[in-house]
Amino acid sequence: MTRFNELGIKVVAANADGDADTKHRTSHQGLSFPVAHSVTPEVAEAIDAWTVLHQGRFIMQPTEFVLRPGAEVAASMYSSTQLGRMDPQEVVRFIESGM
Repeated sequence: MTRFNELGIKVVAANADGDADTKHRTSHQGLSFPVAHSVTPEVAEAIDAWTVLHQGRFIMQPTEFVLRPGAEVAASMYSSTQLGRMDPQEVVRFIESGM
């Protein structure tokens, strides 16, 4: 996160889990950025997140965005597994390249 701070990169996250689950996960993993909780299907649709219904339960799949100032999407990644997710070093290189 130090390099992100140096470059002025802000990280935010959101998930469909409730408040208690989110607090547990963020404290357990030592996250230092804000994590929104209880994302509804309507909010997920508004941010263009990838969602599925699994056994009647709403699941928001990992959906990642790099935004330019003004909220223009510079890059996005949609993945249902750990493979294919954005790597922090790759994001730094992308930002440093001028996006």
